[in-house]
Amino acid sequence: MGARKDGRLEGWKAFLRERLPLASVDTHLRKPLPKHINLLFSLGSLAMFLLLLQAATGAFLAFYYSPSPEHAHNAVTYISEEVPFGAFVRGLHHWGASAMVIIVVLHLLRVVLYSSYKAPRELTWIFGVLLLLIVLGFGFTGYLLPWDEKAYWATVVGVEIASTAPGLGDFVAKVMRGGSEIGAVTLSRFYALHTIWLPWLAFGLVGVHLFFVRYYGSSGTPKNTPEEMKTGKPFYPHQVFEDVVGMLILFVVLAAVALFVPVPLEDVADPTNADYDPRPEWYFLFLFQLLKYFQGPFEIIGTFVIPTVGMLLLLFLPFLDRSERAVLWKRPIALTVTSVCVVGIVVLTILGGTSKKLETTDAAVQETSQPTEQIQTETVEEGEAVFDFQLTDEEIEGAKAVEEESQ
Repeated sequence: MGARKDGRLEGWKAFLRERLPLASVDTHLRKPLPKHINLLFSLGSLAMFLLLLQAATGAFLAFYYSPSPEHAHNAVTYISEEVPFGAFVRGLHHWGASAMVIIVVLHLLRVVLYSSYKAPRELTWIFGVLLLLIVLGFGFTGYLLPWDEKAYWATVVGVEIASTAPGLGDFVAKVMRGGSEIGAVTLSRFYALHTIWLPWLAFGLVGVHLFFVRYYGSSGTPKNTPEEMKTGKPFYPHQVFEDVVGMLILFVVLAAVALFVPVPLEDVADPTNADYDPRPEWYFLFLFQLLKYFQGPFEIIGTFVIPTVGMLLLLFLPFLDRSERAVLWKRPIALTVTSVCVVGIVVLTILGGTSKKLETTDAAVQETSQPTEQIQTETVEEGEAVFDFQLTDEEIEGAKAVEEESQ
């Protein structure tokens, strides 16, 4: 009996070997890594794991979510209070987004630490920076979806900042809003970007990024000799095992946070509440605080010039830093610039979380807060069904007319 099972197993293996490039895949997976690989080299795998976790939890939440001002807040409440494991999955999605920003930034810092962006890995770095932008895009489009006070007013400030860009600012803001005010069309567009457009871009960029990583191989540390670059442990099973252990630890931490730290949900968005103090998510607080230092005609410096120049310098860093490859502390200029940027962002984030209301956008916020038909939302009564779409008076009269004609 055992011999028959072994024969069938070998037959299936032969069948698969004839039809799939299993030998080539196995050889590729067992390709030796450089020596001196440490835990920092698992950050990229952790970022990929978080992207998959966000996709899985987001797909679950989409089953119950309704992207309309009348039902979005009620749907999120329903997920958190009524759906089995809904609060847990929403917690994983919410805190996973913050974890993803942290892991991606740490991954970029690891690359800077070991100057792994230098030739021939310039394209690997560029696509990594583009992925950072996509991750921030996920955050910006995602926090409007609960349609509570924080989501609404933080988006008002964010769109207002985008409108200050020279030339196309007003056009970009109008495209983001879907009109002159933030309302149903805005929520629908942000939902489409968050669940369709950005995921496609993210997985496409990840595919290209991984191709370059595997094509050029791991950069290793600068102390690796040419011989040591090809004589380290194989990617499979050693590095795969370490990556999987890291993923499990990260998931346990996120699960604990999701279980014991409820995701905040404020009152339903009120477009007439001009007294609300808007605060973006923590990973945008440094930009929020930066605006306070540029008033009046200099506002564009904080809203557009500094962020744009900073991102362009980051994107083209491999072509600006042409020094010999070495660890960060052996490159005084790079060490100084990196330290100043990191400390500056951390300090601005702390100040942004404790600062007073943003003064530069008060007028814009008050103007946006005027009630209009586009942004008025219906009050959802307690106990109302999440997806309770009622007929209008015109539709009822039309139905009666059709019924009378048929008689």
